[in-house]
Amino acid sequence: MSSKEKSNNNYPEELKELGAAALALTCIKNTRLDNKAKATLHKLKTTYPGNSVREAASVIEQNSSANSALDDEYKPPDIPPLVQNLRGVIGRCSKPMQKNLTNTDLNASQCRLLTNRNRASVLEFLVPFLNEGECQTLKEGIQVTTYDLDGNAYTMSFKVWADKYYVLTSGWTKFHQDNGLTDKHGLTLWMFRHVETQKLCFVISWRKVA
Repeated sequence: MSSKEKSNNNYPEELKELGAAALALTCIKNTRLDNKAKATLHKLKTTYPGNSVREAASVIEQNSSANSALDDEYKPPDIPPLVQNLRGVIGRCSKPMQKNLTNTDLNASQCRLLTNRNRASVLEFLVPFLNEGECQTLKEGIQVTTYDLDGNAYTMSFKVWADKYYVLTSGWTKFHQDNGLTDKHGLTLWMFRHVETQKLCFVISWRKVA
């Protein structure tokens, strides 16, 4: 028997199993999980305290949640649906951005919607819409009007936190409460210029994703 084989035999069986589990989890870290798999993964993470298993499981859960809105077959339209009160007033419009709602998005104490975890998407789709004055006041917040698909208008503030987190605040809590949004919903966001006022506006639609 080789020294390597002897060394392996000295490890407790439980450590061998945990090591194999950690390796397996790392190999599937970008896999999208269904609800049953997510529940099993969460149980594994909370049952075994070892760092390798817990950290690998956490990465998979985060990646699966962050990517799930982009992995299915849904393709949003380039411009918002014909929303009541907005016919003829949507000027220049951004490409749609998608994200799944998280518990922190719905936490009343947070009172904010993180527009996208992928900062590059915000820089590509939304920031180019800002004029020089708006860029200068982005940290303090730009007042915007956000519409749901029934044409209801909500006054919000679009701002950047810590130079990298682009959020909608203020009226966001009322928006998601009025529309009964949960962490089972995925959002599509469009930013546009109002033809008459030239003010920045958003349209937000949603759908069940889990």
